[in-house]
Parts: sequence; structure tokens; C-alpha cells
Amino acid sequence: MHFFGFRYFIFISILSCLLCNCSSPKKDKREYTYFGGEIVNPNTNYVVLSKGYDYRDTIFLDKNNRFLHKIENLKNGLYSFKHSPESQIILLEEGDSTLIRLNTLEFDESLVFTGIGAGKNNFLIEMFLQNEIERERLNRNGFRQTPSFFKENQDSLLNIKLATFEKLISKHTLSDLAKKMTQASVIFDYYMRHELYYNSHHQLRKIDDFDSGLPASFFSYRNQIDFNDDELKRLYSYNWFLNCYFTNAILSNCSTDFTQTDQVANAVYKLNIIDSIVKHTYIKNSLLRRSTINFLLDSKNNKESNIVLEHYLSISSNKRSQKELIRLSRYISKLRPNNIIPDQDLISSKGETVRLSSLFNKPITALYFWSMESKEHYVKAHKKARHLNTIYPNIDFIAVNIDAEQTKNWLKTIKRHRYNLENEYEFKYPKCSSEELVIHYRNKVFLVDQDGKIINPSTDLFASIFEKQLMQYTQLASLEH
Repeated sequence: MHFFGFRYFIFISILSCLLCNCSSPKKDKREYTYFGGEIVNPNTNYVVLSKGYDYRDTIFLDKNNRFLHKIENLKNGLYSFKHSPESQIILLEEGDSTLIRLNTLEFDESLVFTGIGAGKNNFLIEMFLQNEIERERLNRNGFRQTPSFFKENQDSLLNIKLATFEKLISKHTLSDLAKKMTQASVIFDYYMRHELYYNSHHQLRKIDDFDSGLPASFFSYRNQIDFNDDELKRLYSYNWFLNCYFTNAILSNCSTDFTQTDQVANAVYKLNIIDSIVKHTYIKNSLLRRSTINFLLDSKNNKESNIVLEHYLSISSNKRSQKELIRLSRYISKLRPNNIIPDQDLISSKGETVRLSSLFNKPITALYFWSMESKEHYVKAHKKARHLNTIYPNIDFIAVNIDAEQTKNWLKTIKRHRYNLENEYEFKYPKCSSEELVIHYRNKVFLVDQDGKIINPSTDLFASIFEKQLMQYTQLASLEH
């Protein structure tokens, strides 16, 4: 998948010559930074390059689906490039001339970097893909390992990646920032797995008993964490680790038997811990936001949600996020059981605009959601829905695509997979509808009765309890009719 066609080879060769000719031989003397490449099977005619709220540029593709963007006065660091609906990070430094090539059918897996700055970015994407594979293995059986075996296994994987990192810096002349970023992408994923392992076990046994079985060096890395690293603030593995770390900080403050009151107290405690330890404004606000969102999404009670939200508002300094979470809380409050689900405009496979409320023709309708961003998920989701529909014929399983500006690709996808077109829809206004229905995770399912009344606003398509819920709700619906 990483082979280049002859035409692309010519494109790169000519472009590289142009870039070299218009720059001085030494990288630190070049005044401009270039970002370009080719998108195979493009979904849109543009790419968006951004750096949080600090920088954003829309770069249009030419007739050959290629682009080249010149940046003056670049601020070194991690950027995000997005070709809807997917995105990935790129490390750009002043003087780089980095080209990408990717196929949207396998976005991350096909992504290749060439040019000045390619080595560090190829390493980052390689580690990203490898870490995904290894985390999937952990989810299947790795968290069942004994603490000693788990640590031994993770240490071995870390050593292999660090050896790859050493090869990288011996082959390429990297800046201190590039060395730091590439190494951190390995190190913090390693730390994060330890936090996930600990969290996965705390409800299975008493914390004290489990802690006594941990190797003495299990959490030795915690003593050297910088919670305020400005250069790492947009690195995925760094942020995920911090969130896991502060989630585990709650465990020392509570018993394994949570009551609903404990949940509120623990959420407030976590926010306070973040507030007291993290001084970097961006990192602190990011962690506070994520922790509060997670609580709001899981909360079953408006009163408790309001307590945690008010505490978040009292310590967060990000006005944009404050408004976002107030709005989120309001939407969630409208999605409690027995409320009527907010109506939405949908587009059918025939291109017609229909109202969500017109689809509730059976005692129960199950609404599930998917994006072309994750092929593995939508294939599994449709397969699961098709299977359940044979068991529960009185339940309509309606698939709703949430991607923006993807109607043509959506139609190609559902026809290529031969899905039941009568049960396939997409949001007409994806951003607004996803916000109003709070579509925050892929496996979310709404169960709605024939009158549009919410039975369950947030069950999980792949949860073991899901089929039991369907059976229970089906029996109740038959009694009512």
C-alpha cells in the first residue's frame, strides 16, 4: 500500500528540485515551510491544516488531486491536517518541505511522508498504527495478565520501539523538538497502558489487595511526569495518559463500591486534583473539559450533572469550552427516558428529505450511528444490526450516517456493501443533529417507541447487556399493545 506510482515519483522529484532551488542549502536558512502532496480517491477538494485555534488554512486540491502550501513564519510544533472526515497529525518545523500521499480508502494505513521532514513523521504514523494494534490486543486479553507479566511484556515492547527510535535519530538529523516528540509518542503510550491496566482491575478486586501485588517499579515513571509540557500539549498519547492518570487518582480517594453520591464527589475531586496540579492553562482546561464531558455523558440525573457542571465552570478559564458544556448539558437533559426525541432532518437513500419522527413505524426503533471514518466499526455495526433484526423482527434498526458533505460517498458505501437502503439515512445537518442528539461515541444506540418517546437514550450496540435490554423492552411493548 506504500508503493508510489510513476507519475507521483515524477511529481515529487520535480517538486523537490523546485523547493531545493528556491532555498539555501542549510535548513535553518530557509525562510519558508512547504506542505503538499496527493490525495487518492479524495472525499472533498481540499485539505485543512490547523494548529488548534492558533492557525488554520484551507488548501485546495488541483485537477490531479495534488496540493502545495507555502507557510511563512511557521511556529514549530504539531499540526493537524484533515481531509474530511478523517484527520492525522504532522510535525512541522521551519524549513521543512514535507509531502504526503494517502488513499482515503485506508487513510492512516496508506499515509506516507516524503521530503524534508518525512523521517520524523513516518516514525510518528508508524508508532500510531503500531500502538493501535497493541492496544487492541490488550483489550482482548492483555488486561487479564498478572501485573508482573504485563509489565514484563510492555517493557519488552518499549525496548523494541526505543531501538527503532535510536535508528531514526542515527539516520536523520533531528532537532531537539523532533527527538522529543517522536520519543514521547512511544513513552507516553507505554505509561498510558499502565494506567489503563490499573483502572481495568480496580473493580475486579479490592484495591489494597491489588496494589500489594504490583511490582515495586510499576508506577516508577510517575515521579518524572511534567504535567505542564507546552510542546507536548497536542500529542495524542500525552493527553490520553494525563486523562488516565487523573482518573486513577480518584481510586485512592474512594472505595470500589460507588454510590451515585460518590460519583458526584469523585468527579468534583478529580477536577480539583487537575486544578491543583496542572498549571499550564491549555492543558488544564483540556483535562477539565474532557473529565466533565465524560461525567455528563454518563450521568443519569440532571441534578447531579448540574453540580459537576457548576464546579467545572467555577475553575475553567476557557470561555469557549464553558459555552460548549453548558449547551451539551442542556441537550443531555432533553434526552432522558420518556422524553420525546428531538426531531431531525434526514436524507434517504433516494435523496429525499424526511423527518426522523416519520421513521417510528414499529413498537421499537433502534437508531444507531456510523461514520466512513471507521470502516471496521460500520461493517461490524451493520452486521450486528442485521443479526439482531432477524431475532427481533418487531424492532426497526435504522442506520444514520453522521459525516458532513459526504452524500455521494455515503451512497457509494451503502450500495457497495448492499445494505438495506430502506433503513439507511444520513443527517441533513450533521453538526447540529450530532450535537442535539449527543452522538459522542460510535456504539451509541437510541431505543425509541412508536410515539417517538425515548426508551433508552444511550445504550451500547456491542455491550453484552444490549440483547437483554431488547428482550426486556420488546416484552414491555407487547404488553402495552
